[in-house]
Amino acid sequence: MTFYILANQITTLFISLNLLTTLSFDSEIISYMYGGSKEEIFFKVTNNNRTLALKPTMDSDYSNLLVITKERRYYFDIKKNKDKPHQFIEVKDGIRSHALKSKVNNSSYQILEGQKSILFINKKSNPVIVNNIEVKSKEYFSKGVPIILDGKRILN
Repeated sequence: MTFYILANQITTLFISLNLLTTLSFDSEIISYMYGGSKEEIFFKVTNNNRTLALKPTMDSDYSNLLVITKERRYYFDIKKNKDKPHQFIEVKDGIRSHALKSKVNNSSYQILEGQKSILFINKKSNPVIVNNIEVKSKEYFSKGVPIILDGKRILN
């Protein structure tokens, strides 16, 4: 699976107890910082410092993670999910796409997908919260990452 992450967006990463999750980057990992305790998740940098492996060691409410590469910073909010956890993720830089095709279309919202981002269009008269960002009419989001609308995972 590939995450095309837009600059300064927080990406939700779902992990599951005793399941290995990897984040592989195009550039070398300089450092990473996890907001929780060392006992919650085992971390290892591998693959010529381009891959960060994570393996939860205890069932917990996990914290956030900052990964700094030579090129930029990536922000992750780590959540537990035993039904649809992420496993092997290729992390790429996202950019706002302009050639878009419809991916989801219903009475409340529309999601348009581009090559390296998605566009969320709110069809409601009131703002909604998508990936912790208030969306009044439309907003670009990273492609491949989970899209969470008002606390519910609606995509990926």
